[in-house]
Amino acid sequence: MTYAVAWTLLAVRQLNAVIAAADDPAEVRAAAARIDWALRRTPRDQGESRDPGFRLWYEDVLGVYYHIDEADMRVEVLYAGPARRHR
Repeated sequence: MTYAVAWTLLAVRQLNAVIAAADDPAEVRAAAARIDWALRRTPRDQGESRDPGFRLWYEDVLGVYYHIDEADMRVEVLYAGPARRHR
């Protein structure tokens, strides 16, 4: 099963702000690509559950808050922001 993934306009703007502020913008773009890929395949297996159908996931340098619509096989990324990474 493959889910459709849609990023809200707000999430896209937030992602672009994180990319613009990053020391390594390519690292943030790669994290966004990994998030998008995984949400298409296994959205329930990523991150931590919140309210029913909502999840929070920190992938390396980027965090996302998203909603899973099982009936429509759709994932909507609602918010994106920087994740603090310990080095």
